[in-house]
Amino acid sequence: MTTTSFVPDPPVLTSRERDRRWGLLRDMMRKNGVECLLVPPASHRYPADQYFTNSLPGCTVVFPLDSEPVAFHRGASVAGSWLQARDWGEGDWIEDMRFGPRGALIVEVLKERGLTGARIGTIAALGGPNLAPVGWTPHGLWTSLKDALPDATFVELWDDFAAIWLTKSEEEIALYRYVSDVCEKACEAMLETTRPGVSESEIYAAMMSVYYRHCATPAHDLFIHSGTDNLSWDAPRWLYRAQKPRVIQQGDVVMSEIMAVVGGIEGQAQMCIAVGEVAEPFHRASRVARESYEAGLATIRAGVRFGEVADAMQEPLLRAGAWHLTPHVHSVSPLTLVSPVTEGLDPSVKDAFRRVDQLGGSGLDVVLEAGMSIQLEPNAAFGRQQVNIGGNVLVTADGCEELNELPNHMRFVG
Repeated sequence: MTTTSFVPDPPVLTSRERDRRWGLLRDMMRKNGVECLLVPPASHRYPADQYFTNSLPGCTVVFPLDSEPVAFHRGASVAGSWLQARDWGEGDWIEDMRFGPRGALIVEVLKERGLTGARIGTIAALGGPNLAPVGWTPHGLWTSLKDALPDATFVELWDDFAAIWLTKSEEEIALYRYVSDVCEKACEAMLETTRPGVSESEIYAAMMSVYYRHCATPAHDLFIHSGTDNLSWDAPRWLYRAQKPRVIQQGDVVMSEIMAVVGGIEGQAQMCIAVGEVAEPFHRASRVARESYEAGLATIRAGVRFGEVADAMQEPLLRAGAWHLTPHVHSVSPLTLVSPVTEGLDPSVKDAFRRVDQLGGSGLDVVLEAGMSIQLEPNAAFGRQQVNIGGNVLVTADGCEELNELPNHMRFVG
């Protein structure tokens, strides 16, 4: 008896995409007068090295202007993985892979290429995006490089690199559509599983199964929280500490933030489910969040400043007297354009701690271009009762294209 298993078929990135990316990167290098790029091991949220390698994140990349790039990973224990991939025709875009201590290997390659006294562009060594403004290069690695390369000049190029990363090619857009569909399926799984008496961990497991069945990985832990007043917004506590997960009750609102990645392209969705009869402020917050979502749709198009979208989405909250805990809109792959994160913080939160800062936005003056991937995630709260909805959109010349449907309204189960 033959059993046929489900086999996903995500779009792939070809050598044409490699050449497009590398060409844009070298144009950026010439513009900034650098002879080499140094890309440290990426953070999981910002897999910059994967943009160069089309492979597993965690590499360090040396990318010279006039010679072939080199990538490094931690040592012999992982070399077999790269060898096997090469034997199967799944090799990386960068052929020169080396395995060992990254600092020593970086210096070795720069000596080989005559670049020890060069002007070197760094990616997230001296700066970075809003979630990592000082980058993520390990201090020990950076200190050792500075000591070993006293004649080199380092120039941070995160902003220039992020501008290239933001606008997607046709191959990248195909992946964005695919991962957006993965998000939609995870929302379906959440809606099918959420019922009174079901634990948060059971819902979580059903959603993560969708990720892995479709070759997706989390950009961050899946968020899921429930309650009759619920401002939690991060990984559930039971994922990290020894405690029972909460069990869903009548009157709860269950919210989740889905952050799935396929091939270095991220998609997100904000799923919100009301269980039975919920308190009136949730219904009010749902209406305001939906109005904010529609304002975002009406404003997004090529040529509009990102900040204009943020302002349009905040206006319904100002009229309704609502506040918000998380940003209404941000870019994905990379997450660099971010509307003001929290505004009008409720006193019940602010007064509970010695200090609670409201975070502002970033990239508000950036002009949107066709091909940018944007997450609409409007949220509205009255007191401690909050609703967060939204999904992925693609910027077009005259507007935007919605890539999700289910998470764009609060949903209801009995």
